[in-house]
Amino acid sequence: MYYAPGFLQWLLFDLTSICAGIWTNMIAFVCGFGLVNLFAGKMKLFPYTARILDLLGKVPYLHDLMWKRRSQIKFTLIITLILSVSMYLSRDWIVVKHKTIKIKNFTADGNRLKLAVISDLHAGASVYSEQIHHVVEKVLENPVDAILIVGDMVDAPVEEIADRVTPILQLPVHAPTYFVTGNHEYYYGDVHEWLRFYEHGHITVLENESAMVKGICLAGVNDISSPKSGILNHDMDLLKATQRCPKNTSQILMAHNPASIKEFLVDHPQELSKVDLILSGHTHAGQFYVVLPVVWFSLPYLWGLYEIPFGGQLMVTAGSLYQGPPMKMVGFSEVWILDLVGA
Repeated sequence: MYYAPGFLQWLLFDLTSICAGIWTNMIAFVCGFGLVNLFAGKMKLFPYTARILDLLGKVPYLHDLMWKRRSQIKFTLIITLILSVSMYLSRDWIVVKHKTIKIKNFTADGNRLKLAVISDLHAGASVYSEQIHHVVEKVLENPVDAILIVGDMVDAPVEEIADRVTPILQLPVHAPTYFVTGNHEYYYGDVHEWLRFYEHGHITVLENESAMVKGICLAGVNDISSPKSGILNHDMDLLKATQRCPKNTSQILMAHNPASIKEFLVDHPQELSKVDLILSGHTHAGQFYVVLPVVWFSLPYLWGLYEIPFGGQLMVTAGSLYQGPPMKMVGFSEVWILDLVGA
């Protein structure tokens, strides 16, 4: 495919991505029925478990799902179709969600700060400029004090998809806009090419840095994966990011991966204790319904608002678009409008 025209490469990528999404939905039920077939036969061997199977078998249609392969196949195909179509249609249905977060001893001017938070746009792959434009439109509809982009903006080098990302440059005209890196920024070419692209578009990149926004200190750290990038002096560093925050000033931290908190607790507990609110993305809230139980069980923070050690809070967004297969759980392509007020 190296010699194929670009449009053909993207077309085949889109088709294979859709197939990967369908496969993801299907394989969960294939594995599930595989386990049913494996254990149901063994449960029949014991009187107590056999009685449980008999009781379950009295439920209409459940008996066929347990014992008839044809019913299992039919159910798998139907539910896979329903999930895949609904998630494909909702992939770029951007939902604006509002939340008020109370912060103790809040130092914002007027005791209030309104933020628009987006993340995980993943431009490139199967995300085009139209989807980015939808996200930008939703943000522009809301008057805010600042716009925060919490990593994973792109999935390709600058020279290939700069036109897809261009709509994002409308945001700094609306309100001061800030960006921190996610893990995907380091997968394609030189991350600094993208950072220069944003800075030329008047988006402030916080590389372990901070800025004052209406009386609060907004800090941002490089992604937790940045040490693997091979770039010198580019590791995630909470101490460096917050060291210029004025004393007794409320601190908000942008950190793409919520798992960063574990590292902060070990390396910089004193600095973490001063942070009032951490804003993260990365998890996509699982992106797929069939993946959700796995990530809920395996990740310390999945989606929503959490309390963290030392009295701070963590807000994890499911992201504004999707990564890989063009599918996402209904209502989880998010733009968050956060109203921060004093407690």
